[in-house]
Amino acid sequence: PGLWGFLTTVDHKRIAARYIVTALLLMFLAGFLALDMRWQLSVPENTRMGPQLYNESFSLHGSTMLFLVSVPLMEAMAFWLVPLMLGTRNMAFPRLGAFSFWLYLGGVLTLWIGHAMDITPDLGWFEYPPLSGPAYSPGHRADIWAQMITFTEVAALAASVNVAATILKMRPPGMTLARMPVFLWAMLVASLMTILSMPAVMLVTSMLIADRMVSTHFFSPAGGGDVLLFQHLFWFFGHPEVYII
Repeated sequence: PGLWGFLTTVDHKRIAARYIVTALLLMFLAGFLALDMRWQLSVPENTRMGPQLYNESFSLHGSTMLFLVSVPLMEAMAFWLVPLMLGTRNMAFPRLGAFSFWLYLGGVLTLWIGHAMDITPDLGWFEYPPLSGPAYSPGHRADIWAQMITFTEVAALAASVNVAATILKMRPPGMTLARMPVFLWAMLVASLMTILSMPAVMLVTSMLIADRMVSTHFFSPAGGGDVLLFQHLFWFFGHPEVYII
């Protein structure tokens, strides 16, 4: 009980509820951004927002909905229902489940506190170089986006390992893979896709941060890099992502 219990709980239902409440709140905020953009586009020559604010709104909306709402809601449903459908007391790795939520919350705070401090990412939810490179994006807007990706995708990877291990190793006697409910199959397949695809986007955002902060040249043609490398690695994650969702 109390604050310490709130911070240290590893109960799968409480962790799932936190994921759901956080993701729905973010969906509400991102929905207002979408309405604001549509208001700007509703009439010609509208002055509701300028180009910079529109780019920020588009980037914040897209990053929030894709990385902070869609997949976390799926993970929350898995956290809540998988142990109940298997008849287990908890997930296979209860503390890993709690760790995944707090890391996810770190990504949420990174993006939205950055927005409150007026360092909102402004290059879309994909942040393609060379626009996101040090030459064309001074400041820390792209750094905020890349760090948010690292937090949330490590959280998604941890959650998916937890879900897959629970389904594969904690089924009750007699429940073979062929006899599993279809919901468990959906969660297992989505988790395995996440495990295979998430490292690509974590790698590519780490490379982007290195280009920006320690002067590497992964995506700089002048230094022997290739901007298309970013797109190849990013979409190695992005295409499975739509099926994960």
